[in-house]
Amino acid sequence: MELRRHEVEFGFLQGLFFGKTARLCEQGLTIDGKLFTYPSIEQPVEVRAGWFTQTLVWGSNKFTFFRLIPSKPLFKFAKHNRLMFCKPALLETYENLLADISNFNKDFGLHQRYLRHSDRARLHQSYSGSLASFKQTTHFKTLGFDVTKLNCRLAKFIKQPEQFTAKYNQWWQGKQLEAYQALFDSLEDNPLTPLQRQACVIDENNTLVIAGAGTGKTSTMAAKAAYLVKQGLAKPEEILMLAYGKDAMVELKERVYATAGLNSVKVSTFHGLGKEIIQSYLGNSTQVSVLASDTKKFTQFVDQQIDAIVADPKMADPVAEYFGRYLYPQVNELDFQTQGQYRSYLKNNEIRALSGDLVKSFQELTICNYLFTHGIQFQYESKYQPENGVLVSEPGKSVYQPDFYIPALDAYLEHFGIDKNGNTRADIDKVAYNLSREWKIDTHKHHNTCLLQTFSWQADLGELEQRLEALLCERCEQVGLAQNQLFKPISPEEVFAQVKALGVYRNVSRLMSSFLSLFKASSFSLADLELIKVMPVSNNKDKADKKSTLYNQVRWKAFLHLFRWVIAKYESHLSSLKTLDFSDMISQSIEMTQASDFHQKTQGQFRFKYIMVDEFQDISAERAKLVTQLRDSSPGCALFCVGDDWQAIYRFTGSDLKLTTEFKQVFGETRVVTLDKTFRFNDRIEKVASSFIQANPAQLKKTLTTHAVSDNPEVCLLISSKETGLEQAFNSIVEAISSKSTADTESTSVMVISRFKSSLKDLSVWQKRYSQLQISGFSAHGSKGKQADFVIVLDVNDDKYGFPSKIASDPILEALLPKLDTYAYTEERRLFYVALSRAKKTVFVQAELGKESVFVKELRTFNNDVRCYLSDLAPMYIESLSCPDCKEGKLIPTQGRYGLYYTCSLGKHYCDTKLDACTSCKSAPMLRNETHHICASAQCDHQLQVCPECVSGKLVKRTNSKSGKEFLACSLHRMKDANSCQYTSSLVG
Repeated sequence: MELRRHEVEFGFLQGLFFGKTARLCEQGLTIDGKLFTYPSIEQPVEVRAGWFTQTLVWGSNKFTFFRLIPSKPLFKFAKHNRLMFCKPALLETYENLLADISNFNKDFGLHQRYLRHSDRARLHQSYSGSLASFKQTTHFKTLGFDVTKLNCRLAKFIKQPEQFTAKYNQWWQGKQLEAYQALFDSLEDNPLTPLQRQACVIDENNTLVIAGAGTGKTSTMAAKAAYLVKQGLAKPEEILMLAYGKDAMVELKERVYATAGLNSVKVSTFHGLGKEIIQSYLGNSTQVSVLASDTKKFTQFVDQQIDAIVADPKMADPVAEYFGRYLYPQVNELDFQTQGQYRSYLKNNEIRALSGDLVKSFQELTICNYLFTHGIQFQYESKYQPENGVLVSEPGKSVYQPDFYIPALDAYLEHFGIDKNGNTRADIDKVAYNLSREWKIDTHKHHNTCLLQTFSWQADLGELEQRLEALLCERCEQVGLAQNQLFKPISPEEVFAQVKALGVYRNVSRLMSSFLSLFKASSFSLADLELIKVMPVSNNKDKADKKSTLYNQVRWKAFLHLFRWVIAKYESHLSSLKTLDFSDMISQSIEMTQASDFHQKTQGQFRFKYIMVDEFQDISAERAKLVTQLRDSSPGCALFCVGDDWQAIYRFTGSDLKLTTEFKQVFGETRVVTLDKTFRFNDRIEKVASSFIQANPAQLKKTLTTHAVSDNPEVCLLISSKETGLEQAFNSIVEAISSKSTADTESTSVMVISRFKSSLKDLSVWQKRYSQLQISGFSAHGSKGKQADFVIVLDVNDDKYGFPSKIASDPILEALLPKLDTYAYTEERRLFYVALSRAKKTVFVQAELGKESVFVKELRTFNNDVRCYLSDLAPMYIESLSCPDCKEGKLIPTQGRYGLYYTCSLGKHYCDTKLDACTSCKSAPMLRNETHHICASAQCDHQLQVCPECVSGKLVKRTNSKSGKEFLACSLHRMKDANSCQYTSSLVG
């Protein structure tokens, strides 16, 4: 093939608009005498047709011709000539491409292992130029080159690298699974599942194994190590396995070392690894502080520092300020739809004044603490007895109890939750509230007693204490009492002593200890803390409560003032003894792994080819940083992590679940394998537990299959008292195993789990009573990693120490903790899942009637998948009824000495509602309206008239003992009690 000469002279019209002549020669295309050289092969040479014209694209130039002129030969020869002109360059490209193909085949032939993302990236970078060469295949074919050689592995890879890698790895995995079938069949008592085997042979830069409860994560880690060594991918000493606690490390070590040839695998805790790194890098031994290893001594140390703060005169005011004003965080009041909800929060979080009184609002707390710190004696909510011990009741309510009584002033103090215009919060009946206030004012006037009043609007302006002080001073003048006889401010030491005496001090100590641990385990500096904006824990992120936000920020600053003292003393203590705590082991080892001389100083003993992390869902940001730094300091090192986001329950220690759910974004390209077969529990427990945890859309979705199956529901709800529930559960267990041999019976394990250990205090009684069973007890957190034939979960109530716990997290701690997703009780839900998933055969869930938590109510919606056993009083409980007073609690049926009655589930201190049972149907409470007490049962129409005199009792039939005649009398009448209601009336008709 040769270059062809061609010359065309166009007619008048073509020449007029475009050009007169075109000529092809050895150098290129000449138009009207101007030469345009042949474009390179990378540049376009093509003809584009229009309606009336055709355009010859010549590299970066374009030449237009009318369609009717004889230009086809010109176009044909132009393309031909350009190709012939570029033939030498194309031949060089072709020969270079053949060389690339040969080199790629050699590289790939030497690879002989899984193709990682990094391998693919390296190959793609090395051979990226060949993609353009393959695009010239059509030209190669036209020029007569042998293009059959181009149908090769490199072409498939460079054109579709991801598809090529996936297909190759699928082939490789199949080859490995076949080659190591015997190994995977024999490592454990049961052969590994297909997905466990897949996790072993996948060799990506980062592999995340999502292992559901009981799916064999430890088995998978041990098998992975065995495979790596057997396949020659790593020597045992080039594998690092990390566990969280010492017990988990011991178990992992036992499982790994049980396989011959794996004794050199390094199995360690994070802290143990950190200590080794520090000692190796510095070349001397490092001592761990006893404060790090002994929680009790650590807490005692913090206690001592707080004691020392009080003894320092310079810290007197900050101490008094914090303990007198800021012991408790304030919540966003907009979160509460009813006053009952607000009181429920206070009940669950025990807002206790320095006087020892449990108060019903944060504003009452301010008043209590003001009175106490100023040495003013008072009584909180004592019964109003203006004369001769006679009690007074507000119409339709129980005995009147003013908020405060101050004996020295013989004055009562009421704090009213209204603004200057008498408006209440939206959830409170304004009319009823103000009528109640008027009744109280009139009652004090009638009995000639002194009533002092404070208001919410004063607190909103930050003037509550000033207004209170003015009222007290004014009253002093009225009664002729010198102010210094009333105001006797106590010292910071006395405030502190009272905090200790009340036991509230323990809350401060725990808060300080937890904060210190979180701070040390974080990357925050003291300067960083100053910039943090602390918000009240709230569900209303869009409706900020300015009062509580400001209060919590001031509280945060007051706390930091104390914390700076404690952290300085703590660091000084560690330094003086030349010791480290666990957080230091992580943070200092991170710094050392980042040093350029790290491997040189440590003699390469921390160069690993594989880093494997157990219980990865519990990893914190700092531990993740250490893992990442170790991986990146050893080229080619791969990360293999096993965890279960459904069981992430250690956020309070700094664990960040997002490091698991967003693994790829943090650690890089990742293969995810989900182990889907559990060997622990049966299909009926699995169905309930998995559905329950996945109600939260933020949890990773997975479908578990089970080794064991059951024909009956194996989640049993016991709605009864704790004692009755335990007896039911143990009797059921004994009955279930009665057909087994004695040996089997004695080996039957029962795990009793509660949200808090305090619920397990009487467990020894049951262990003695059912000595034929192996009964153990754990908190829900303590049960993690354990299993039993049967599980009993106690106190799953809607309560402070229930499940979910109603104890609010302190905003001070929240400032350092990873952010939660917004699903209700998200971490408590995971913790409850852990409790449910400990059982092999059956799990019993106990809750008290009327006090069942949201978790139990949710489980009851599972219908045929759960069994529900109700107490004898269940028919008397009406779930749709809320307490008529607080609107939050439920009316709980109680069998007393004198028969059935109903009380509010919030408890007497927060809501003292007590209702009689209907005397007709004997199965529902009597509810009061303006004129009658009416049975709450829809099937009963019994009603009794409200006593018109006391407006509290109900008119019931009585019989005159002398005449035998029936009449109506108030139910509150008591024989020989002149202070009880004396109202009577004749029966109509």
